[in-house]
Amino acid sequence: MRKIDGMISEARKAAVAIRNFQGIVRIVSHYDADGIAAASIIALALVREGKQFRLSIIKQLSEGRIKELSNEGNRLTIFTDLGSGHLKSIQEHLIFPGAKVLVLDHHQVKGEILAENSENIIHVNPMLFGINENLSGAGVTYFLAKELDPENIELGYLGVVGAVGDSQMGSIEERWGLSGPNKEILKDAKKSQKLSVSNGLRIWGKYSRPLHKALEYSTDPCIPGISGSESASVQFLNELGIPLKSGSEWRTLSDLSEDEKRVLASGIIKERIRGDRKNAHEIFGDVYEIPDHPPEFRSAEEFATVLNACGKLGKPYVGLSMCMRNPQSFDDARNLLSDYRKDIGKAISWMNRNKDAIKKTERCTYMLAGDRVSEHIISNIASIFNKSGLVPEDRPVFAFADAEEGKVKVSARAHDILVENGMNMERLVSIAASRFGGEGGGHRGAAGATIPKEAQDMFISYIEEMLGRTNDGLFQLDKTVPLTIQSNLNINTPEEQTLVDFQKEVRTAERSCEATSTEVLTSIANGDENGTAETERGQSSAGSEREERGSTSSQRGKESEKMEGKGLVRYFGPKDVQ
Repeated sequence: MRKIDGMISEARKAAVAIRNFQGIVRIVSHYDADGIAAASIIALALVREGKQFRLSIIKQLSEGRIKELSNEGNRLTIFTDLGSGHLKSIQEHLIFPGAKVLVLDHHQVKGEILAENSENIIHVNPMLFGINENLSGAGVTYFLAKELDPENIELGYLGVVGAVGDSQMGSIEERWGLSGPNKEILKDAKKSQKLSVSNGLRIWGKYSRPLHKALEYSTDPCIPGISGSESASVQFLNELGIPLKSGSEWRTLSDLSEDEKRVLASGIIKERIRGDRKNAHEIFGDVYEIPDHPPEFRSAEEFATVLNACGKLGKPYVGLSMCMRNPQSFDDARNLLSDYRKDIGKAISWMNRNKDAIKKTERCTYMLAGDRVSEHIISNIASIFNKSGLVPEDRPVFAFADAEEGKVKVSARAHDILVENGMNMERLVSIAASRFGGEGGGHRGAAGATIPKEAQDMFISYIEEMLGRTNDGLFQLDKTVPLTIQSNLNINTPEEQTLVDFQKEVRTAERSCEATSTEVLTSIANGDENGTAETERGQSSAGSEREERGSTSSQRGKESEKMEGKGLVRYFGPKDVQ
């Protein structure tokens, strides 16, 4: 609690700065679910304060973007879910007499605030107070909003959505619920009655997927012999005596009676025991729901997925409008989510057909997508493959996709077991990216970078070199050793780099449901959301065998993005976007 109190004290200073400010507030936030939730929280809090604001949702923050902001001459700039990695540039370009900057972030901190700027920058980041990776950007923003006005407690549910959408390392307890500072937000969300919490099956798609499809796609928890097979899922339910349909409509998990849920849970546990799964009963957990949302958007987890889709498909204004409860936006989001699933499906389908694009070494797995997968969804593909069982869990995954302006987007993931034993992907990626003129950031288990396209092979060699100079598996930042990677680029590189020293052997993580993982990915790639294998498999256009260069809907993410708000904004439209 002392750590939380320290962070709240800093948030209180930020709240005072907002109250005392007269003028248009400039807000800049990230384009994923956490960033959109954070932007919504600060926007709604400013509305309650009677403040005018101008809001941008961006793919990433860079020195170039910060220079653009400096041309606007903003006297109060608020960064949410980004900014901590660019303190040097922020101080160089955004600080002038009478200007203030608020950084509300949870990512790794790079640089420090100079003494002469201490009155101009307020930096609220849990890591500064010893709170590591169990609070999202939306959560940090919520603590500020609550300091602005206690009535903003009604925005707590968006802090939970941000945490769920961010899949934070260390935020899940044995009972599969949010922990740490997130628990405080959860209490507020429940108190405001904007969020309900129950304990139930951890099966994704409670409202949005037919029950047999939810079981087919379930990899966490995995159901041996069921996950990855639609026909096996149908047979399993038939054997349990659970009807698939009610009249002509497919039933979802939410449609089951309490007795049917008990029968289903018992059946899943038996299959997991039969499949020799450890912690066979680990299928239950906290279920977070937003009661006044339409059914398919009621699950906090599924709502976070929709927000992510809005951002990645270049329409974050739809996500913001959903957070502001505009009915029209929910209709728009349904179509966006369909496009998003198709894009993910096409990407996985391409990866499945092009196995040579996946390179496995003793230290890493590399997915080289080039221009065949959009840079906006490569992080999703990396996450899916990292959890699929198709790649070794005792080494990290790196995915590469061509980006704009001759760049390459790098997305990196590490399994929990690696992170628990000391792996720090943010540090690894940042060191490698900076060597070749790029930028990196993120978390210990999930990180990303943008590098020059011509540096991709050298980046990979450098990662191999760094991991190769380790002893036995634990990633520690306490050793400096020389590196010998030769660069053909005209880049100033140091003779030595701060590296890692592996202290003990990483045990090979048990791969879950490896036999069925390929079928799971194939099902996702085929875009099957309804029906049975006998009637509807493969009918989705997402399963097309045509090779496509990226996806049309993902290209919408290239649109520049700006939103302006004045007073209570009920809906953001495309004309508000720059």
